[in-house]
Formats: sequence, C-alpha cells, structure tokens
Amino acid sequence: MRIGVTYDLQTDPLDARQAEFDPPRTIDAVCDALGALGHDVVRLGNAFELLRHPGRLAGVELVLNLAEGADGRCREAWVPTLLDLSGVPYVGSDPLALSLGLDKVACKRLAVASGVSTPPWLTLRHPDELPTRLPIRFPVIVKPRYQGSGIGIDPGAVVRDASSLRRRLAWLFARWPEPMLIEELIAGGELTVLLIGNDPPTAYPAIQRPLDPTTRLSYHVVHRHEDGPWEATLVLTESLDEDARRAARVMCEALGCRDVARVDLRVDDHGQVFFLEINPLPSFDPEGTVGLIAEQLGLTYRDLIGRVLDAAVARQSLLSHDTA
Repeated sequence: MRIGVTYDLQTDPLDARQAEFDPPRTIDAVCDALGALGHDVVRLGNAFELLRHPGRLAGVELVLNLAEGADGRCREAWVPTLLDLSGVPYVGSDPLALSLGLDKVACKRLAVASGVSTPPWLTLRHPDELPTRLPIRFPVIVKPRYQGSGIGIDPGAVVRDASSLRRRLAWLFARWPEPMLIEELIAGGELTVLLIGNDPPTAYPAIQRPLDPTTRLSYHVVHRHEDGPWEATLVLTESLDEDARRAARVMCEALGCRDVARVDLRVDDHGQVFFLEINPLPSFDPEGTVGLIAEQLGLTYRDLIGRVLDAAVARQSLLSHDTA
C-alpha cells in the first residue's frame, strides 16, 4: 500500500512553539516501521505543505496523520480537514474528536456526563475572574485550556496558596492569552492507557508514570529534569488496571476517537481513578508510550504500528461496505 505520513517537524527543541512537533527521529522510526511492514512510504509534511503541493497526495491510498498543527484550538484538525476535502482516507481521529481533545474543559465535562471521575476544577477567561475564595482545595495545578499536556506546565505549575496562584495566572496569561484551567492536584500517582482499534477499542495495560517527589508531577511533563529522583508511587493491581482501562475506553468512545488514542489518569490515596486528559493524536515516539507498551507486551515497535494501521484499514473497509 502507498502510505503518506503527515507531520509537523521539530527543528528546534528549545522553541516552545514546536513543543508538540515530532523530532526527526520519530518520523524516521514511523517511516522505517511502515517500510518494514511492506508499504511504500511518502513523506507529506504538514498542512501548509499539503496546501502548497496538493499533487503530493496523488496515488496515496492511506495517510498516517501525526500533524499537530501550528496555532489555535482547532490546529490538530487542519490536516484531517484537508484530507476529508480531498477524499483521502487517513489513520486516526476526525477533526471533531481532535478539536475536542485539545479542549481540557470540554473533555472534563464529557467525563462528568459519562460517569468518569475527574478532579474538581474551575476555568477562568482572565486573571481578574479569580474568586476571592477558591471553590476547590489547594494544592492546585494551573494549565492553559487549549494547549498540549506538557505546555505551560513546569514545577511552578503546582501552587499551594492564593498569592502563588495569582502570580502563576499572570505569568501564564502573559504567555498564552487564553482561558486557564485550575484543577485540584491528585497527588497519589499517574497512569496512562493506550487504546488501539474501534467498536470497541482495545485498552492496553496501564503504564505508571513516575512522579517528581517534590511537585508530584509526572516525568512526561517535566521531562527536562529526568536526571533527578523519581517515584513510582502506585501498586498497579489487576483491579486498578481494569478501572483505568475502563475509564480510558469510556472517554475514547465519548469523544469518538478512531484507531488510536492515549488517556492520562491520576489515582488518589484510596485507589480512585480520575480522568485528566485524552490525546486522540498521541506521540509515536519509540521511547514513549507506544514503545513502552510494545515492550510490555513482548512486541516490537513495528508490530504496534501495524496494529494501528490494521485498525484504520478495517474501519475504512467497513465504511466502504456500509456506503456501497
């Protein structure tokens, strides 16, 4: 099969605007895996490149979309929208699910409506809206509403009193002039669940993310401090794993994710699972969740890429059959 790969390439790891873009090694790994599976691979680039060179899609039978988009709360929908308009099938979620996935507050409201616990929160459009008496408990974590899971989050994101919260909000709004999410910090532990497939998706065994002992943030959002001490705080029992996978499946279906997604969860000291975020466009970094799951299951990175591809092909075949 002739498979195109769409992506935004990270050319400067120190540029905050490229924080969610894929480094060359990830794109190389994905393309190598597709080639090893017997496919003819075409590197298509990002939405701007598709607009400038629409002929690149000629002969492409399926696109593996990794493109994050450059700006705005619907940025991850750019490439899928162009592909939908061009009539080219692709791996992964549609524009609606991708846009919803970037809205932390909309996802939390979906969680509540779906019966999935999520930490208490409030959202502010401007620092002046901060109430005199906070309706949730300290410590809290403050996040830009429409940014990726690690953007705007560093050790200073966890605040423990009102004056620190006001300073943090002012700092964030100056850099990301958008609504902010203030959320109670569930300090117990963090899990991530990878899902592959459709109707229903397969939720793979939960992975525990080590925590920074000072901030209680996970290493994937403060990865710049990887050399420091980390703690694996949870005993990942069969019951806890099933609770995490159940919550992940519910959220995946609530958003209408397709083919692949990742769900991040926190666990309190009583073992209760709380939904944090869902990513319908997860990283395919071989050293990230995909690589860890493959290792845990005794599979190769290529095998897991193949499972994602198989899920998309099966979905497209069923869709073609239904509309014939």
